[in-house]
Amino acid sequence: MTSGATPVLVADDNSVVRRMVSARLRKAGYRVAEASDGAAALAEFEREPVPVVVTDLNMPRLDGLSLLSALRRREEPPEVIVLTGNRASDVEAAVQALRLGAHDYISKTPASLDAVALAVERAVEKFRLRQENARLLGDLQRLSLTDGLTGIGNRRAFDEALRQEIARARRLGCGFALALLDIDHFKRVNDTVGHQAGDHALVDFVGRVLSVARSSDRLFRYGGEEFALLLFDAGLSGALVVGRRIVEAVAREPLRSGDDAAAVTCSVGVSELVASDDTLGAGLVGRSDAALYAAKRAGRNRVIAFAEAANGAGLPPAADETSSGRHAERC
Repeated sequence: MTSGATPVLVADDNSVVRRMVSARLRKAGYRVAEASDGAAALAEFEREPVPVVVTDLNMPRLDGLSLLSALRRREEPPEVIVLTGNRASDVEAAVQALRLGAHDYISKTPASLDAVALAVERAVEKFRLRQENARLLGDLQRLSLTDGLTGIGNRRAFDEALRQEIARARRLGCGFALALLDIDHFKRVNDTVGHQAGDHALVDFVGRVLSVARSSDRLFRYGGEEFALLLFDAGLSGALVVGRRIVEAVAREPLRSGDDAAAVTCSVGVSELVASDDTLGAGLVGRSDAALYAAKRAGRNRVIAFAEAANGAGLPPAADETSSGRHAERC
């Protein structure tokens, strides 16, 4: 047996049965830990989780059914094989164990040792399949929330995060702002250097934004060349500071687009959460979008807040910063 052998936990208050089962499993190549009752088995599992637990039903302190229930509540529960006697009540208890999620039950007979080894083999396969399925599901969920080009969250991820951040801001009594970013005349980039180079430019744009945004800010690809930045613990003034930094960072030098470079600017519209906003943030998005549209109409290459957009005023890029745009969360 190597150190990489699959671990199995055997719990039985009958030391003879426990040692016989353990010996058979060790012979099959498993690394076996033993427990004399359910409570000791649960403590051993907490110390070293295992994919398979073989347990007797009738044990002191914590019986097999209680152990099974406790194990099923774990984040990654093991497969449990129940050992029973031959009485009718034992069979009824075994059936109940199956209803509670046990992998299998085996009657205690001299000929059952091979059956236990076979059941453990199948239980290990089931456990590993469950792990692989969980990993694949996690990968699919991550892919469904990630923009394949830039690696940041996509529109679906934005919608979910927006609801979560609104709820968090209201729960903690913090400010919250949304910035919508749009690369100016991006169609010209695709028409001039091609779509592949345009994709490189989008990746570079994301890097520029993240380099000047606060560490607590969350960036998403809203669609095409439009992006959304969630600014937790920020009001309009703080959002404007971050918006100015983004505008300046993009205009400072051409975006890298493979062998070419694209000299572009971007426009930013910001708004802050208000008491009348719903939990989905539709009003917040609408105001930021209106501010972004105002920035486009005012000549692009600038950031505008919704209050200014309502007054028809534009805020050109500025190098001075009257408030901190990169501060630790106060909430």
